[in-house]
Amino acid sequence: MFILKYGTILNLPRKLLCKISFLRELFKCSLCLGFWVGIIVYFISKNEYILFPFVSAGICWIIDNINNVIQSIEIKLDKEQK
Repeated sequence: MFILKYGTILNLPRKLLCKISFLRELFKCSLCLGFWVGIIVYFISKNEYILFPFVSAGICWIIDNINNVIQSIEIKLDKEQK
């Protein structure tokens, strides 16, 4: 999910995909993107754990929010140093 949402190597494909409104909205939401990535991984790996997409969505959402908090703290510290 993080490579799809934030990876610089995928900037060009992401820009092309985000021209479609549904996909643009999907890439804005880590919970949604995490769920659909979980669905894809579930079917590719033939995992027996049916709740895998929901667990994937929750973990992606939590880690994305932790990442946002860390970035906010970093921005605040940078402003205080100036």
